[in-house]
Amino acid sequence: MTTATSNGRPRKQLGDQLDRLDSILDGLAEALNEAVADAARDGAKAAVKEIVTEMVANPKMRALIAGAAPPAAVKPTAWTKLKAKFAAAKATCVAAAKATFVAAAGRCTAATTAVTAAAGVLAAVMPLKKALLVGAAVGAAVGLASYVSPHGVSAVVSGIGGAAVAVAAQVGAWVRRSARAFGLAGTR
Repeated sequence: MTTATSNGRPRKQLGDQLDRLDSILDGLAEALNEAVADAARDGAKAAVKEIVTEMVANPKMRALIAGAAPPAAVKPTAWTKLKAKFAAAKATCVAAAKATFVAAAGRCTAATTAVTAAAGVLAAVMPLKKALLVGAAVGAAVGLASYVSPHGVSAVVSGIGGAAVAVAAQVGAWVRRSARAFGLAGTR
């Protein structure tokens, strides 16, 4: 490609001018980044130096740094008072919760003792393992029969089972009352 000349000098191309401008802009960008970094570093260094100089020159600051100055009496603010009241309320709540927990644990222990005693009396009167095994076997058989039966039959079986449980609960309550009346169980 040939370039036209005017007055014996080669004519400058637009592409060459754009490349030159691009390299100038790259150089300015690098120089600007370095200048900003240098200015920030120098400014931070000067600020720290000024603060340290002020701290060393000020007698009150030297006393605070040395720990010789007694702390100034601080008047409690409303926020400080409110925080103190909340801390006291929290301590009261925690103490009440602990007392409630201890009381509940005592009641659970008493209930466990009563259930254990009742189970011991019941085991003496009726073999508990055998009753549980028979109940589980009958429940599994009824459940299987209800599963394979139509809905109507299952509903009738469920109704009969519910009635039987209600009767058993009433009989159990009657037995407990009778045992208490005859002095066979602990009084509660």
